[in-house]
Amino acid sequence: MSAGSHDAAQDHPTAHDDSADERFLVRNPLQIRQLLRQLIDQRSLINAHIGGRDQSFPTAVLELDEDLDQLLLDGSPQEASNRAAEAAGHLLCFAQLDRVLVRFRVDHIERLDNGRHVAFRTTLPDEMVHLQRREMYRLETPITDSPQLVLPAADGRPERLAMRVVDISGGGLAVTLPAEYAVFGLQKRYDAELSLPDGPDLQVSLIACNERLQKLPNGSEVTRVGLRFDRLPRGGDSAIQRYIFRIDRQRSARKNGEL
Repeated sequence: MSAGSHDAAQDHPTAHDDSADERFLVRNPLQIRQLLRQLIDQRSLINAHIGGRDQSFPTAVLELDEDLDQLLLDGSPQEASNRAAEAAGHLLCFAQLDRVLVRFRVDHIERLDNGRHVAFRTTLPDEMVHLQRREMYRLETPITDSPQLVLPAADGRPERLAMRVVDISGGGLAVTLPAEYAVFGLQKRYDAELSLPDGPDLQVSLIACNERLQKLPNGSEVTRVGLRFDRLPRGGDSAIQRYIFRIDRQRSARKNGEL
């Protein structure tokens, strides 16, 4: 079961809410250093995704050089992963502090070899996401770049049903479907395929937690259904976080006039 059981459709801020972004984004250099020191002190395991792709390796923060604003990350026991990390130029890192998600990106990776041991020196992250209140960060998905949830054919529904995911977090998601479609029953469990725009397709189990009618600007009505993850495949949570991280960065870049 995925960590957290928060509803995906209520009581959580969306990425379009500036106050929500500030609640989770840490940009103050002193706070960033403090979080990095905590990762060192707690010997936290970090899952480092190479260039934002599915390929990843376990690592840890070995040292924090505050004079040079640099980090030292442990290398992988697999030489292929070390070569890929060096070539990619950046890593997307996911970790936990006291069971609270931390994620950040490091750039300008320099490989260091000390005998058989490999490490990577990187610049400090410009920002980190830290869910201080142990809440799931819920992302409102862009219409043109959103995941899809696909239910298999079932009794009374001869064909697969694909629905756009309108928001998503590590704890669950929300979908919308035409108001006349009676598909979900509250507190019932559903096996489905979650298709992420940047891959992979995940076989998940969800429990329907709530639903409500929602009126669109054109006057039509849809049903919005919030579901929590009951089961995620191995690596599923990291894949979801990578998608959230990518959309966050794109929105931040547009806001700053970088796109």
